[in-house]
Amino acid sequence: MTFKFSPELLNLQRIQANLAKQKKYAEAHQVQQQAQELEIQEREKYMQERQKKIIAAEAKVIQKQQNEMNALKKKLEANLNERLKLRETEHNKLLQRYQNVKKEIENQQNIERIKFEKQYSQVAKFQPAVPTGSKMGSRMQASKMKSSKLGADKGVTGNPASKPSHI
Repeated sequence: MTFKFSPELLNLQRIQANLAKQKKYAEAHQVQQQAQELEIQEREKYMQERQKKIIAAEAKVIQKQQNEMNALKKKLEANLNERLKLRETEHNKLLQRYQNVKKEIENQQNIERIKFEKQYSQVAKFQPAVPTGSKMGSRMQASKMKSSKLGADKGVTGNPASKPSHI
């Protein structure tokens, strides 16, 4: 947008030029001053309108950028929400898988425990019942077993007190 002289200003400049050709310098000077005043007024008006247009265009650009920014924020928020949902579903899948594996392991352990208990109960039926007493009783049985093994190693049979020691 460039400044253009109004038809009135162009007319005053033509009149000034004609008066100068006619050698009417005083009148030409007055017309020249009127033309300069009119040109200053028109330039000021042009500059004001130009400034208004610049401000309007700037506001338009700012609004456009704000709209784009809002659209990008919405898009980012939507992406974030989508990622959060995906993360939550992945978490739930992993949690479900963990629970399934845990349950499967527990079931396998229960099956093995039941097999062991059946097997142990069958073995226990064929073995004579050994009374299990206190710890003291089991220690005495262990010591008897040791002494009998020791006696067998030395070649001693029967009661050692029945034989004289000097023989």
